[in-house]
Amino acid sequence: MADAKEIARKNGIVGAGGAAFPTHIKLSGKAEILIANGAECEPLLYKDETVLHHFFDDFIKGLLLAKESVSAKKCIIGIKEKHKDLIEEIRQKIPKDVTICQLKDTYPSGDEFLLVYDATGRLIPKGGIPLDVGVVVQNVETLYNIGINKPVIEKFITVSGDVDEAVTLKVPIGIEWAQILKHLKIKTENKKFIIGGPMMGFVSDDLTMPVTKGDSGIVVLPENHPLIYKKSRTKQNIEKIAYTCDQCMRCSDLCPRDLLGHGVKPHKAMISVSMNLKEKIPYQASSLYCCECSLCTLYACPEDLDPSKVMILSRRALFEKGFRPKKEFIEINPMYHYRRTPTKLLVRRLGLEEFIKPHKFLDIKIDPQKIVLKLNQHRGEPSKPIVKKGQYVERGELVAETEEGKMGSRIFSSISGIVKVVDKEKIIVETK
Repeated sequence: MADAKEIARKNGIVGAGGAAFPTHIKLSGKAEILIANGAECEPLLYKDETVLHHFFDDFIKGLLLAKESVSAKKCIIGIKEKHKDLIEEIRQKIPKDVTICQLKDTYPSGDEFLLVYDATGRLIPKGGIPLDVGVVVQNVETLYNIGINKPVIEKFITVSGDVDEAVTLKVPIGIEWAQILKHLKIKTENKKFIIGGPMMGFVSDDLTMPVTKGDSGIVVLPENHPLIYKKSRTKQNIEKIAYTCDQCMRCSDLCPRDLLGHGVKPHKAMISVSMNLKEKIPYQASSLYCCECSLCTLYACPEDLDPSKVMILSRRALFEKGFRPKKEFIEINPMYHYRRTPTKLLVRRLGLEEFIKPHKFLDIKIDPQKIVLKLNQHRGEPSKPIVKKGQYVERGELVAETEEGKMGSRIFSSISGIVKVVDKEKIIVETK
């Protein structure tokens, strides 16, 4: 049987759920349980559901290969219980040693710390990883990529929001977002765009940005939508409004990592804004364990403040001072099952109810004349180009390699053409 770890290394496979962690490294350990993450907790994204529905055979092949690679005794597919038809569909196809964990429709159920606890009852230690409790988690698209055993040159992405119809499609890695929207005949006038999901994604007006291995989709919204405003705040504005925090603690009460017992306290980080550098540290400390789900900002805070960004800025400051998370075994918060955030209420709070609409898989091919392959589209060290300007490359040809002993991922050209640019950040290939 083919080795999933070698398949992942050879083909440049990374976590397709957003983290973009090199999969061959994640499969290097041994675990009792392998979990396929199909929770897809972000509203308005449907790529994982699409993979399970339309490409199940390739997915299950990758799942079983990964199971063999990590010597797991059990496989679990995590999927929200609301997908009743899909669950029944795949239940008829899965092997006996694979089970389905039906997850509550809460946010962020796809966070692997929550997923591991919900699916196995095992509590990942604070500052730890799933392997600490004998578990490996892989996104369903990642497992699909293992199953097809080909260079990663395409990505499943969802286009949703203020569009006539939400669609998921496969696109060449390196294609500009603008070209995808143009191909789908989506109007961009008076619109703003969130790359990724509405919670953890970021606002960008630059649609010349290329699609990377870690992208999941793009949400199109009216330019005056409140969510666009909230996600576009500057560091100065974030810190300025933080002074008005009245310490109601709702952000900490609803924090999913705090509910796991990790002691994440956004309300304390909010206090730190008014302190001097030395005083800040104890109040910023819990930011080291934040998962950046943005629930504290976009759902919990009743005053429209931005504790999530304050946590991110706090963690960045602590890292610059040399602080790192410490592994510590903890106990679950007794309110864990009672303070989970229903996705339906989250969508309402975000003002996205009108954009929840039927979606479909669009089986089309887009052939860009130019692609921009970023060299740092994964966790770890940027890949090193192995091609030169003026060189002709074939679709699927290796163009950037990971240095021996460094954490990274290989990069392949998603079109045939001439290498026009090679620098420390990117490789540009054009057909003409």
